Amino acid sequence: MVFSVRTIWMSVVMAAVAITLFAVPALADDEGTITFPTSGATVSGSVEVHGTAAHPTFRKWQADLILDGDPSRATFLALGESPVTNGDLFTWDTTLYPNGKHTLRLRVVHSNLNYEETFVPVTIANAGAPAPEEKPASDDETKPDTAAEEKAKPEPAPVVFRTDAPAEGKRWIAIDISDQSLTAWQGDVPVFETTVSTGKPGFRTLPGTFAVYRKYEETRMRGIDYDTPDVPWTMYYDGSFAIHGAYWHDNFGTPVSHGCVNLRVPEAKALFEWADVGTEVVVTQ
Repeated sequence: MVFSVRTIWMSVVMAAVAITLFAVPALADDEGTITFPTSGATVSGSVEVHGTAAHPTFRKWQADLILDGDPSRATFLALGESPVTNGDLFTWDTTLYPNGKHTLRLRVVHSNLNYEETFVPVTIANAGAPAPEEKPASDDETKPDTAAEEKAKPEPAPVVFRTDAPAEGKRWIAIDISDQSLTAWQGDVPVFETTVSTGKPGFRTLPGTFAVYRKYEETRMRGIDYDTPDVPWTMYYDGSFAIHGAYWHDNFGTPVSHGCVNLRVPEAKALFEWADVGTEVVVTQ
């Protein structure tokens, strides 16, 4: 069989085209990783935290410190609105936090507000800082694999409002701080009920009777120790106090907010669409 120079040249060109069309670079398995400090490291003073925070539908990354490994004691460290690949994430002043065994959490948020997390246990050991309190050991004490639990979370149930309420019934929202609950009323019918998270110690959710005065599908919230963009389905009802979705925690039923009323994102969306500006909000202890 005889091959012409033209035939061989065409074969080379077609092979190159095939490589160009089908050789797609593989995505990294990890959307978020902390490469320094490493797992189990002892840190002190100022620490440069390095890693990766990226995703094809990247929205933001946020770093928190989980004090004593207790998710209800997560405290904000830093956030970024641009992806980072194997680079500097932030500078962490460990002297602002108590000595002891804690966990760094890096959360990479996608455009649909889903997220992936990575956890790195570290020990803070700053000279002159008070020693951490010793906790009594418990026979049934376990250390759950938090990352595995996050990946194993079931899909949230659909949010359903009752439709048998009187159409002319007044719509209002009741929030009970004592049992961390929210109920949407239409007339004398509770059309929706759920658990929420109100203000943690030092950031009280104030009781009283208010009304929704402004609504945002997304907004940015800033405070003393947090700066959170894209807070979804927000309804302000008293100054800076609002009812809104929270994609950064799952501790509903526990007071963990800075005074706002946190709902699961799908629930916040449904309530946002149900309520109007002027809807009454009654907060009780």
